Amino acid sequence: MTSPPSDTMTRSTKAPVARVSAGLERSLTQVARAILRLEVPTSALPEGVSINRTGHWLLVRVSEQAPVRLSDIAESVELDLSTISRQVRDLVAAGLLLKEPDPADGRASLLSLTVQGAAVLEAVSESRRQVLDAAISGWTDEERTALANGMLRLDAGLHHQRDADGGTR
Repeated sequence: MTSPPSDTMTRSTKAPVARVSAGLERSLTQVARAILRLEVPTSALPEGVSINRTGHWLLVRVSEQAPVRLSDIAESVELDLSTISRQVRDLVAAGLLLKEPDPADGRASLLSLTVQGAAVLEAVSESRRQVLDAAISGWTDEERTALANGMLRLDAGLHHQRDADGGTR
């Protein structure tokens, strides 16, 4: 006597079985949201300097790509140029970003971190690392390493998939 088909087999004939569970997708979304909601601690900033979360992420992007055009930053963070322009103007006024004419195109400007901008970015990053350290304080070094390696692999896979899909996902 044969046994009835398993639930997995029945589903697989109807639709492919997802290898990523809804729970994993939900968990990654929750972690991403939690990280994005981390405030920029005022204690990590020099006196008189204030930036918001968007300003922090712009400093991160500029540090990764500098010198970089404003339009390239807007594209990389997927926001319109006018929104990014206002944020960048505030960061330049605060002395955190340097805006210089692009020697290849006098109509455009290139952005880079100032010394103070780099110091603010490092102070905020260190503060965020402390929050993350506290969140995983009970983890072993092996678990921390496995998480970091897994996240890097996931990031690479997501970039590869997005590129393969022509950036439509």
